[in-house]
Amino acid sequence: MAKVERPKIIGVISIISIILILLAFPMLFMPSVKKMGDFIPMILGIIITLQFISVIGIWHMKQWGVQLFILMFFTRVITFLLLDIYTFQFFFNILYSLFFTIFFLIYYKQMDKNL
Repeated sequence: MAKVERPKIIGVISIISIILILLAFPMLFMPSVKKMGDFIPMILGIIITLQFISVIGIWHMKQWGVQLFILMFFTRVITFLLLDIYTFQFFFNILYSLFFTIFFLIYYKQMDKNL
């Protein structure tokens, strides 16, 4: 299959997403997160890792990247709701994820279905 050229807006959004995900990584080591439980940092680490993987898939114009991004969005929201984490980061994550998802879905049909 021919390589799909990445639109500039997808490239910009992917770079912004990677930066935001890397800024979320230090949250795993905060004492307040460690106090929530033994497995909470691990769960949040898995979510952050899968978000990063989804953005890499989107960077390479793969449909599974968009699907994983949307799945991780809902997983993150549900996890934060269950843990009663209502911080600025929670609401900011919702806003930017919804905004980015709209652009990802606009270009979804142009993306490659294969791995």
